[in-house]
Amino acid sequence: MTVADSIRADTVQHAEIAGIDVLMFPHNWLVVWMTPILLAVLVTASHGDDTEAPISQEEWSEADTSLESAVDLAQSVSPNLAKAAADVEAARGRAVQAGLYPNPIAQGGATQAAGDESQYYFGLSQEIVTKHKLKLNQAAAYRETYQAELAFVRTRFELLTSVRQTFFVALTAQRKVEVLTRLVEITRKSAEAAKQLLAAGETSRADLLLFEIELEKAEVVLQNTESQLVAARRQLAAAIGIRTLKIENLTGNLKDSPSDSIIQLLDDAYVPYNADVQIAEQEIERTRLILRRAQVEPFPNVTVYGGYQYQVVPIHDMGLFSASIPVPVWNRNQGNIASAQAQIIKATAHVSQVQNQISGRMAELIGRYQVADQQVKRYEERIIPKAREGVTITQAGFAQGTLDSFRLLQSQRGLIDSNLGYIMALESRWIAAAELAGLAQLETFP
Repeated sequence: MTVADSIRADTVQHAEIAGIDVLMFPHNWLVVWMTPILLAVLVTASHGDDTEAPISQEEWSEADTSLESAVDLAQSVSPNLAKAAADVEAARGRAVQAGLYPNPIAQGGATQAAGDESQYYFGLSQEIVTKHKLKLNQAAAYRETYQAELAFVRTRFELLTSVRQTFFVALTAQRKVEVLTRLVEITRKSAEAAKQLLAAGETSRADLLLFEIELEKAEVVLQNTESQLVAARRQLAAAIGIRTLKIENLTGNLKDSPSDSIIQLLDDAYVPYNADVQIAEQEIERTRLILRRAQVEPFPNVTVYGGYQYQVVPIHDMGLFSASIPVPVWNRNQGNIASAQAQIIKATAHVSQVQNQISGRMAELIGRYQVADQQVKRYEERIIPKAREGVTITQAGFAQGTLDSFRLLQSQRGLIDSNLGYIMALESRWIAAAELAGLAQLETFP
């Protein structure tokens, strides 16, 4: 065997490593099965001492990060959920306040101060609210409270969607770094082999330059992808809610398929009955209560007053009583009633508007998911098998001396590009699936 044959054999071995062990994603890769996303922050907070304490930031940096652990941490520390929960409590407080009865008013003084003719008095006045106005006020305010609770649900699923998407973006970048690291190693060995072939007079300077250019390109792509991975990890930390959180290794399998619950969403006619729709429906009920409140406003409240008066000269002791009532002659709340009626029409139309917006968003996401899923299947079933077969053929031809190094390099690049394209298709499918799950507000993902 000549020196050139020996170098060719070593190069073929490296190419086989690239084509099978490194780039074809064998099934013995580290896999962490994704589990359902359960328990909102308010529910989690209600558990007793038997609840497992959340992992500290110091322990987190040393642990592998799975989608489940990222979601659990986000639900326990996210400022978005804390703000939404505070909005709920604020709405509850306003609802309580809206139903409170007016306080009595104490009055006292002297009607006249003139020696023996002086008169001093003290009394209380109370506004009597009629036609259940306070109950209507409180009922409308409690609708706002329910809307705030639904807004908390929406915020929670927005958080879950953000964490899920940024997790798979970071996981994709991590997988690309792993693949490209091996690509750089293989390309460097190929360049070294080309140098030995050139020294042995078995190849040309042009062939060597091709391998060296390929090495430079691979190193630049690897550096860029490493920078993208750092950025993706920071974005994941920000999505979780701790911008200083150190995230190292991510665990998960991009090749896992989304659950059946995601597949069931691919019906073109399906419109999720999510928190946005329910908030819009509650607005209809709230505006109806506001209309009823406006309609009873012309019925006046009665203010009564009772007191005691002391006069210096006899008769000393006197009682005081009065009642007042506004007479709805000019102002019968006509403007507010008309406005409330218009608000009901607006709120009713808004429900359809929200449903149409969700339907349009669903159509877009279903299209994106199906495109990505078709790409994944095409890569798995046809493109990658053909690219691997091409590498095998060129390896054999190069080992026998019937094909030159350029053809070998070209076939290896085709396999590498196919696998990188496959990874990107997997990422696109997961991002679309995460957004579908968020829009439909699915607890179980993936």
